[in-house]
Amino acid sequence: MTAGTAATRVNTETSADSSCAKLPYAPRKLSRAERNRRELFVYHSPRNDRIVTVSEILLLALALKLEFDSKLVAYVERPRRIALKPHQEIDVSFWTRSRSGEERYYLAIPASGTVRSTCGSASIRDRELLDEAATRHGLTLTCVTEAEMVSALADCRVAFELLPHVWAYKRLIVRSSIRAQIQALLATTPRTTLVQLFKQLEFQPDAIRAVVAGMIHEGTLRLVDYVAGNGTVTVEVAHA
Repeated sequence: MTAGTAATRVNTETSADSSCAKLPYAPRKLSRAERNRRELFVYHSPRNDRIVTVSEILLLALALKLEFDSKLVAYVERPRRIALKPHQEIDVSFWTRSRSGEERYYLAIPASGTVRSTCGSASIRDRELLDEAATRHGLTLTCVTEAEMVSALADCRVAFELLPHVWAYKRLIVRSSIRAQIQALLATTPRTTLVQLFKQLEFQPDAIRAVVAGMIHEGTLRLVDYVAGNGTVTVEVAHA
């Protein structure tokens, strides 16, 4: 599902302050020093309807995973800090809220924060210290290690590929019409391919591709055994 030129341009610049007004957290702004010494990734999040800024590739991978988790209504990067020691604070990586109202706190653990055992398994360095700090702040942390994200790189590549099409979907005037026709087709067949949709629907391929991506983002459709960059795209109705 390669992106067309129109799909890779984003004009939306919704601020974090306005879109997070009804949420318990807003992303901590990075200092100039942090911006200068870290690798930054900035993108418009359709799920949050605002610009998301994360530093380091590990956090981008986790952010993309949350972006395409259709069970979530919102996620916030750097929602708050917790005191690890008397003179040391760390950022909680992400806060999320699900459609059921459940809230979770995620902490991304880089490879340097884990210890490898002789059998190859990895344990989190200072896990007890992290748990104690979270407890003091009334939180339960879900730790996600770099090794876990590396094992999920295929999904991250797919999310990265889909994101520009979701941007296009949000701007597409005829998306409701295309969406209804796709749903009608899938009501009579368990799955279909993107090529078949191109042949059956009287819309431009880029528009159809954008709507399929948008429906995947919303959790209405799911990809079937798709690998990023593959020209063959099969989708089916997503079931809870």
